[in-house]
Amino acid sequence: MRDRLVFITNQLPYPPQSGGVIKSWRFIQHLAQHFDVTLIAPLKGDDVKHLDAFKRALPLSAVHALPVERPRTALNFLKSMVSSPTLNVYRNADVELHRAAEEAIGKADLVLVDHLEVFPYVPKNVKVPVILHQHNAEFVMWERSRTVAKNLPERIVLEIESRRVKHFEVKSCERADLVLAAPNDQEELVKAGVPKSKFHTTYHLGDDSGLDAPVLRFDEALNNLLYVGTLSWPANADGLIWFLNDVWPILKKKYPELTMDIIGRGADESLQLAVKRSPGAVLRGFVDDLEPFYRKSKVFIAPLRFGSGTKVKVITALYRGLPCATTSIGVEGLDLMSDVEIMLADDALGMAARIGKLLSDRQAWGSMRDASRERARKDLGWNSMLEDHVIALRNLLSKGP
Repeated sequence: MRDRLVFITNQLPYPPQSGGVIKSWRFIQHLAQHFDVTLIAPLKGDDVKHLDAFKRALPLSAVHALPVERPRTALNFLKSMVSSPTLNVYRNADVELHRAAEEAIGKADLVLVDHLEVFPYVPKNVKVPVILHQHNAEFVMWERSRTVAKNLPERIVLEIESRRVKHFEVKSCERADLVLAAPNDQEELVKAGVPKSKFHTTYHLGDDSGLDAPVLRFDEALNNLLYVGTLSWPANADGLIWFLNDVWPILKKKYPELTMDIIGRGADESLQLAVKRSPGAVLRGFVDDLEPFYRKSKVFIAPLRFGSGTKVKVITALYRGLPCATTSIGVEGLDLMSDVEIMLADDALGMAARIGKLLSDRQAWGSMRDASRERARKDLGWNSMLEDHVIALRNLLSKGP
């Protein structure tokens, strides 16, 4: 009989098309080969539409998933101040799912919490080992978001929330028996007070199916930019709005024919408005097949101004061989060579200039396509990392909680 594992995450880990969803999907898919897995997940956005497809794609021992929709609003922030340790904990809480989690954990041998905000689903009196999988050092994202806040009230709210998240994050890491985190996130969490001994190294990789796809051709692509990501994630929305407001007008002046596809779920009104005001930019929402968009595009963009952890969207572009323009935040945790494997700029003029080079210089484009793909093929693979994580979980089981 196989050991029983409860996997608690913050949204349905399917379809694996963006950011942390890719990591969650690959992780639970691999774990299901070694354990009897029960999934606990609040459903967000159109997750409900994909639930049956997820169950067909990955039959598990049990799936407990219910819609939980609480947007980031001032009212919900105030409610969270009264009832929850952080806003995102409040946004992911559900009484029925808590009951299901407690019952499943009572019969389990191991609990894996995939995302900090669902850690409260683990009962305080848990008697089995608990692993916390950190997709980011969350408090770092909140602290950095404060630096790009538009006004004083927003900065005050972000200051309050960043302190709450930091306190909750440190306490959760201390409660966990093992914390999976990328090296740059480990560094930040150790500075915050988490013992170094708690950590086991992980990396956040992308959809490596792109490595098997045909080589992209400069002559077959249009002067089109591509963005793929979860648009409800604040760091993604902020970066895109900045790009549309500050970078896009510079590019359109030099390349009037330039277009851009923005793919992802959860765009709020401010992002939708920014797209409407940007001629040539199109908000596609969720799409089933990204390949036609990779083939028609010359540059993948990841214009991030804050956030933490490794950016999966950047790695996915490397796998596909589509030259990528991003910021210094976008390459954290990745040792990539600027102007060789990636284009880097943190200001609007610099970003526009580097994208312009890829749009107009066939040789530079082809060289970056090949160098980035080769680097991803060589150093950013899934199998050895996931096997290493299973060994770490097995070792934890042998020691007990």
